[in-house]
Amino acid sequence: MNQKLSAGMADTIPAWAGGLPSDAPPRPGTPEYDKFMQDRERKRLMPAAQRGDEAKPATTPQDAAR
Repeated sequence: MNQKLSAGMADTIPAWAGGLPSDAPPRPGTPEYDKFMQDRERKRLMPAAQRGDEAKPATTPQDAAR
């Protein structure tokens, strides 16, 4: 009983108080998780140019040291 209660309570703690961030994936075993995984697999199979992810600039060790 305590495991189920603590898992549910952990989801209600706001991010500023140490709870899950807003962009955390859903918990496994829920319908939202299945949808999340299907969307993730669909994006994985797409070419990188079509994914819509913002390009992240490559940093070199020299850039990080500045």
